[in-house]
Amino acid sequence: PGTSASELISYGVLNLTHRNSHEFPEALVPGETVSVRVVLDQCAYRVPAGHRLRVAVSNAYWPAIWPSPEPVQLTLSTATLNLPLRPLATGDEVTFAEPEGATPWATETIRAANSERHVDRDEKTGMVTLSIVDDFGEVRDLAHRLANGSIARETWTIHPDDPLSASGKTHWTQTLSRNGWSVRTETTAEMRSDAQNFIVSARIEAYEDETLVFERNFEEKVPRALL
Repeated sequence: PGTSASELISYGVLNLTHRNSHEFPEALVPGETVSVRVVLDQCAYRVPAGHRLRVAVSNAYWPAIWPSPEPVQLTLSTATLNLPLRPLATGDEVTFAEPEGATPWATETIRAANSERHVDRDEKTGMVTLSIVDDFGEVRDLAHRLANGSIARETWTIHPDDPLSASGKTHWTQTLSRNGWSVRTETTAEMRSDAQNFIVSARIEAYEDETLVFERNFEEKVPRALL
């Protein structure tokens, strides 16, 4: 109350061509009014006194949802929100004994975990890029001395006015080492699309020390089928 702050409670997604069936999608007719039901993720949430519920509707949710092949304009007529309510409980319905815990895993940290999120906009081209780096660090087991580490990188790029400019790239590094030997895998994947297909490409490389011992490339086109 008294502020513009908001908190996401739940959300739902529906491809409108799947309004009647996921198995048999149906194209929309421009200008035709259709009835649809959007199911939100199940959750339990207590709304504080004085707070209000807000329903936000959008025709895009990049990069969580891949965009349609062309810009879409939606018009809402009437809508209702069916909100199930649960009576307030006076206490816990179920009680549990104190949990039993095992001895903590004995490790030493070789590289601390770290994560980064950046959003960049190219003022010349208008392209917007979300860059994500999740470095899960590297640790060594003090019992058998095996060290393992991993880093995940994601890049999501799109022009706000061109859905077909969307692309997503991932690069995952995983390492294992012990007593003078080390192995590593480098896995990359990219997804993009045109009006008819999703285009997916990927590559995996495996290294022993710094020697490449295995590599493979993948390329596939998947029909969009009204997605």
